[in-house]
Amino acid sequence: MKPALALVILGLISISAWGTGAVYDLDLHVDFFHGSFTGTETVTYTNPTSEPLYELPFRLYPNSPYLYGDGTLSVDSATVTGTPVTAETLGDGTYLFVPLPAPVQSEGEIVVRFAFHGRAADWRNGRGKSAADYGIYAASPAAMTLAEFYPMLAPYDPCTGWVLDPVYQNGDPVTSASSDYTVTVTADAGLTVLSSGSEVGTEPVGDEVKHTFVGNDIRDFMLVVTSGYETRATAAGGTLVRTSFPPSHHQAAARAATLAAEALALYGELFGPYSGTELDIVEAPLGRAAGVEYPGLILVGESYCNNPYDQFFTVIIAHEVAHQWWYAAVGNDVIDEPWLDEGLATYSSVLFLEHKWGKEGDSFFSSWIDYYRRARAQHPDLSVAAPVPLFPDSSTYTAFVYYGGAAFLDAVRKRIGDTAFFAGLSSYYRDLSGRIAHGYDLISHLEAACGCGLGDLASEFLLPAGERVH
Repeated sequence: MKPALALVILGLISISAWGTGAVYDLDLHVDFFHGSFTGTETVTYTNPTSEPLYELPFRLYPNSPYLYGDGTLSVDSATVTGTPVTAETLGDGTYLFVPLPAPVQSEGEIVVRFAFHGRAADWRNGRGKSAADYGIYAASPAAMTLAEFYPMLAPYDPCTGWVLDPVYQNGDPVTSASSDYTVTVTADAGLTVLSSGSEVGTEPVGDEVKHTFVGNDIRDFMLVVTSGYETRATAAGGTLVRTSFPPSHHQAAARAATLAAEALALYGELFGPYSGTELDIVEAPLGRAAGVEYPGLILVGESYCNNPYDQFFTVIIAHEVAHQWWYAAVGNDVIDEPWLDEGLATYSSVLFLEHKWGKEGDSFFSSWIDYYRRARAQHPDLSVAAPVPLFPDSSTYTAFVYYGGAAFLDAVRKRIGDTAFFAGLSSYYRDLSGRIAHGYDLISHLEAACGCGLGDLASEFLLPAGERVH
């Protein structure tokens, strides 16, 4: 843990939320049956720094040996404002540095264009080849999941500079600024294409169909292509909930749509209105994850769809829908402060169980608290607010970040009461949507709502044993 973090957590100093996004224009051609694609990308960005820029850092996340399996993403060419440049791929292949032909001054505009191609990890014979593969960038016989399929501009933090964290074996990989997207996807007719954006048009192109999607102020752009799935849409208040599941799992699809509608309504009441107009829920053969969140789109692991009336299926949907507030809308650095979205999403699912089942839902939360307490006793050097690389394994990560984060929020709620607690979360959501927040932002909003100090609780949960204030 960084030495200054203790002061930040206890509210003694402030870190400003941030997040300057870009404008992406992507044109993709998908070869579903070979699990590959080619594309072009234009990124328009304004220099957010006070100094001239000489290069721009991008990320090629699918090249990581962790989480993305044996998939690849390669850049074929790059230009800056029409001038060809030689972009350099470094490290584990996830870092791409684009030199600028001339320095770009503060607030100057930069236009970068790429041609690229990629291949998703091969899941056509079951699980991927790597035990560390989530299945988020994978080609199976019925679904092609394409997380981070394009060169992504690294976000710029005005306090620390470009955010260039490695991809680790645990947790989520991507910290990104909310940006605007226009994406065209050409794929064989008969395939279903779902994305983080809203589909605004289709156009037949021979035996294929070109789909056009638009998404404004979204944190990243997820794409899923399916074959043989049933896709159905239902209205849930002002949100269109769309499910795409195999016909054999039609009960899971219906159950997911019902639960998502209930969660959207509850979270909208507790935290503030959902920031989107659509929400897609797609079954996928995930590994090491029961569900994965993206802006406007949720993946649900196929193994959990065999019994959609199991209580854990409810937890999956409730948790991933909550990420539309905590991650998709209010962002955070998922490497340095993973608890901020995962703890909030986990406690939001507790609130959903409380709403739906009353005391019957307590057993899940009680077991999670016990799991956290055991991990805390075994690892006194760790805390809820520890960064990803400090956790030795996924179970320890889950215990502190998910369950410990939820335990902290529950302790705050019991201390300050429901009125102040939900007022604090609502103002945090309202003020930080579209930005990258820090733990201090959450604590300061809760303290403002209750008119009290929460330093002792922050110390108890968010600092390791040797740094706690007594």
